[in-house]
Amino acid sequence: MTCVKALSAIIVIIMLMPTAVGHGANSYSFIMRNQSLQPSEAQVLDNSTIIFYNAAENNRTILIDSNRDGENDISCEVGPSNTSSISDECSIWLEPGKWESGEYEVKIMSNGSLWNTLSLVISLDNHTEASSLDLAAPSDYSFNNEQTDEENSEESGIANIYQIGLLVLITAGLFVSRKKS
Repeated sequence: MTCVKALSAIIVIIMLMPTAVGHGANSYSFIMRNQSLQPSEAQVLDNSTIIFYNAAENNRTILIDSNRDGENDISCEVGPSNTSSISDECSIWLEPGKWESGEYEVKIMSNGSLWNTLSLVISLDNHTEASSLDLAAPSDYSFNNEQTDEENSEESGIANIYQIGLLVLITAGLFVSRKKS
């Protein structure tokens, strides 16, 4: 009887076990050429890193007003293009909790004057559960634009099949152990 209670507890735990979906932080690169910035706009999530590469022979300064008070809080110096060092790049981490969702203007200065601007839209990487088996993204973001709803339902269906298979296996084990006793 103790075996039956233990297996019943395992079955309940398996049935309540949620399916997890996750992703890592991303890096977004921007190339500052002599006359252009590529890309000139981007949509990113917080916890991502934006990296600016200077392919020109001029010094550049990246300026961002991260708290929207009118003053530039982030300043990053980027040296001229040089293959022997990393002084020609600048990395900025969009630390979760320090950025609000919305549009930011990244100013790029060259020799003391405004050279170009980048329109940066930051979405917060908030995960809210719609149910115990399905995670919903913020309304202005999708986890994988290339994946259709049909593919998503196939993935969660596979996870459910594994759970059902494990349940059937444990139930069959219970019946076999009852017949032997």
